[in-house]
Amino acid sequence: MRNKLHKLPKYLVCSKLQILLLQSNAGICDIPETFLQSPNALRVFDLSSTSISSLPQSFNVLTSLQALNLDFCSNLSEISVLENLKKLEILSMRELPLKNLPKQIGNLTNLRKLDVTGRSLETIPSEVLSKLCRLEELHLKFQFGKWGSKIEDASEETNANFDELTGLPDLNILEVYISDATCLPQSVEYFKPNWVEFDICISRDVLLPQYDGFSRTLTLDTTINSLPDWFISIVTAKVEQLEYTNCDDLNDLVGEYDHGRLFVLKYLSVNGHHKNLKEIINTMRRVSNKPVFENLEELHLHCLYSLEELCVGELPPGSLRKLKLLKVQTCHSLVNALLSLTLLPRLQNLEKIICVHLDRMKYVFGSDEVGVDPEKIFLRKLREMRLCALEELVRICNGPASHAIFQNLKVLAICKCKELKSLFTIDVAECLFQLEDLCIEQCPRLDRVIEASNSLNSEITLPALKRLALIDLPVLTRFCTEGGNIETRCPSLEYLSVKNCIKFSYFANSHFSKKEIHFNDLDHLSSLEERWKEMHNQL
Repeated sequence: MRNKLHKLPKYLVCSKLQILLLQSNAGICDIPETFLQSPNALRVFDLSSTSISSLPQSFNVLTSLQALNLDFCSNLSEISVLENLKKLEILSMRELPLKNLPKQIGNLTNLRKLDVTGRSLETIPSEVLSKLCRLEELHLKFQFGKWGSKIEDASEETNANFDELTGLPDLNILEVYISDATCLPQSVEYFKPNWVEFDICISRDVLLPQYDGFSRTLTLDTTINSLPDWFISIVTAKVEQLEYTNCDDLNDLVGEYDHGRLFVLKYLSVNGHHKNLKEIINTMRRVSNKPVFENLEELHLHCLYSLEELCVGELPPGSLRKLKLLKVQTCHSLVNALLSLTLLPRLQNLEKIICVHLDRMKYVFGSDEVGVDPEKIFLRKLREMRLCALEELVRICNGPASHAIFQNLKVLAICKCKELKSLFTIDVAECLFQLEDLCIEQCPRLDRVIEASNSLNSEITLPALKRLALIDLPVLTRFCTEGGNIETRCPSLEYLSVKNCIKFSYFANSHFSKKEIHFNDLDHLSSLEERWKEMHNQL
């Protein structure tokens, strides 16, 4: 394997050989007809990522073969010779250029795992999958999804119905694409499937695969209300990762949570055009006072052009109690503050906030709600905030901020916030005990990092700050309103990068008393570029 082989010998003279691994030898283009004719005891044969264009008829002699891997054999399109491998238990053919799954696959009745994931497969004849009664794993993404549809150029034939899968008694791992929820049977006879792991996509559009480490994943372009009851109990009630994409009917995520019994959900992504979705959570229409999304750890919101608020109404205690990551991108109707004071008490495990391309949002944290004392709000675990291209952001906090929100913040990165004039008042900056990494880029109106307030303490320091970057800040004049140089304000500073800050007065006498400070270090600058690039890739 991975050995730059270009040719196989005429004969495989290894009568006791049980495992033969030839994967990733792209130079292998054919298998000699006589290669397998000598007596052999092969049980495992791996030809993945080779250039073979056909399988010899001598494959018939592999009567002991139990596992065959043909993944990424991009020249191989004919596999009917496999029908005689009666002991075969594992057959993997990822990204094979097969348009039609051969009916002969139904003869492999000992198969326990079948992987035909790929973008070429268009047809699966009926009564092929249903014959694989011992099947435990089926990986069938991402092209074929028109279950039960008529096969083109075939007078009476239809593709397999989805109930061929629900009728497989031992199936417990399933990856499948379904073009429309109407392909699902309305009821399941005899027994309910036991899908222990699944990755199911129900969408009119074929989506790229997601590999996020969750063993129970569901993607929908429809609401849970449109799914049959058996599917809710077998799938949605167990789902860990759920993504809604381009779902026009989605307008009530709390209703989805209740109806779909999403009690173990850990990862929620709402992505694309959802024209009726004005808020993510609205408890005003809900009778129950039980918590919602109590096990959710990550919330991703992307391109929700109608979204105006994250939360309407009071969240029951226990709601969002495990949320660690909040990502919001390209939600242009989101106004005022991202997180209200009434919402913050539920977010005691929030660790990271990422906001990108929010045209109308003015604040990250609200602090002007009537009857809410900001000083009683704690975010003890908030470690990182990244804010990029927030066109109307004027402050991080709207009014007096709870000092406890920022006391454990370690990383703050801000880029392309055109209206931002300063980051913190001195009294808030006093609470940045743990801040280690501060990066501010391309904020054309920012004239200082820390501004004056009513605090009596003007000798503010950032004791833990190690990395500071000030880049493309044309009106920045000083680090803090009250004066004092950066070394005094940041006694632990190790890396300082300053570029295109022409009014920054600190550099009138540019020298450092501490030799440990690395100025405009190339590795530091490179890490900043990678940070923004990585963030955009993730979103």
